[in-house]
Amino acid sequence: MAAGSDVRVEAVLLTGGSSRRMGRDKATLPVGGLPMACRIAGALSGAGLAVTVLGREPIPGVAFVADDAPGQGVLAALSRYEPRGDLVFVAACDLARFDPRLVALLAEAVGGASAAVPVIDGRPQPVCALYDRRAMEALPRLVAAGETRLSRWLDAMKWVPVGEDRFAAAGLDPRCALGANTPEELIRLLGGDTGGGGSERPGAAQQQRQGRQPGEEAH
Repeated sequence: MAAGSDVRVEAVLLTGGSSRRMGRDKATLPVGGLPMACRIAGALSGAGLAVTVLGREPIPGVAFVADDAPGQGVLAALSRYEPRGDLVFVAACDLARFDPRLVALLAEAVGGASAAVPVIDGRPQPVCALYDRRAMEALPRLVAAGETRLSRWLDAMKWVPVGEDRFAAAGLDPRCALGANTPEELIRLLGGDTGGGGSERPGAAQQQRQGRQPGEEAH
């Protein structure tokens, strides 16, 4: 990765959300023949990343940290995670078209910033983003002050937007950075297939128009 061979990159997969709008646990929804969270964990592991599931239930073959305060939101969950790497890729479990090549794209973009965040249809995607150790270690103080909004976390750091032009240049479908909160969003996101991660429909992210606003349900 452009971040340097001596830079350690790890991944945290968030699976502890309530999935109220989906109507069932998003982590277990089948995509491409696998539960969505298992598919993402496998893709990240296959890309050579150490993966930790942060949520209610473990996934075989990867590390697990129990979310001992479910329902308090993404920031609270992440604040209890102690990073081991220099960079941490944070992924929600509802990234139905996730492509692990995205991690390398973000690592190339981050430079000296605290985060590299996909921006799809003008909307940051903070739960499919790469953060440095400083950003992660700032979370306990932010949460202790009563903050719950992902947008405020981004406001507190210098972050680099990674737009759809960068996705196109890397041969990535920007939908790989989008999550789905409802059954309708999942159907639109998959676009009639369950393979995920493809790039066969350039500009499809603009057609979807469902990118999650920072602070919305994400895991």
